[in-house]
Amino acid sequence: MKAIVITWLLALALPARADSLTVGVFAPAAPFPSTTARVELATRLGEHLGKALGRTGVGRVYARAADFAAAVKKNEVTVALVDPAYLASASGYTVIAASVRAGAIDQGWQLVAKGSTKFADLRGKRIQVPANGGRESAFVLEVLLGGNVSRDYFAKIEVAPDTASALAALDLGKTDIVAVPAGIGLPAGTKTVLALPGIVGPALVAYGTLTAQQRTQLLTAAVTFKGDATVGSFRAADGDAVRAIARRYGSTQKRGPLTVPAVRFVVGELIEGRKLAIERAPAIDFAAVPAGSAPR
Repeated sequence: MKAIVITWLLALALPARADSLTVGVFAPAAPFPSTTARVELATRLGEHLGKALGRTGVGRVYARAADFAAAVKKNEVTVALVDPAYLASASGYTVIAASVRAGAIDQGWQLVAKGSTKFADLRGKRIQVPANGGRESAFVLEVLLGGNVSRDYFAKIEVAPDTASALAALDLGKTDIVAVPAGIGLPAGTKTVLALPGIVGPALVAYGTLTAQQRTQLLTAAVTFKGDATVGSFRAADGDAVRAIARRYGSTQKRGPLTVPAVRFVVGELIEGRKLAIERAPAIDFAAVPAGSAPR
């Protein structure tokens, strides 16, 4: 009798799993203002995409890369919104769409600090960056700064759970600098010291055995999704932008410490305290006596 009951329960459970679609969210760098906002976006996105496949959609937020990777490996996640810095080192997925924030796919980054006004002030200080699965130092030095600074330029590169946590740590004096996406509110008394090149925002990807038709259905649904200020909508995309980030990993130091990071900062430091004047010299000093002429 006990065996019959167990078999019956399993039979009820299997269709439920087959009829559900779990949409994971692992995007620590996405500048959601709070965990609540992140969960709300995941819930709405899960429901929206689930309907596209005629399933019950469930959104699930993952705070740690290890937990997200384990869920993917167990086939618990079918579709996910994932930071490109993580995807650049991963495999087994297909990019369906790119997220849009403030009307753009590419999102600028910035170094933000308190009490510093130029990049040279940041040497030897601590910096925090949102988690990306273990390659945070390489992301700062190679992807964002292009290998233009030495690996010991910062005293320590630390990992923050997400962008909001990094900004909170800066506000509380638990770090000196943060590397975060641009276009977000900053704590009082802090400022952008260096604007950095942009990279694509979180990408919508598919895992597992979804058919080409199902991926097309998901894309059709994604482009009609109306999100929030952090993930406003989606546009069709492939993996080129993620591969571009992957190529930036492994950049070696090419020049001296940030020789050409941002001209507006470097020029100011070069001319600071210098006398910019050319001393006049008599024109006769540059004259030459014609050959064969005797001086008078």
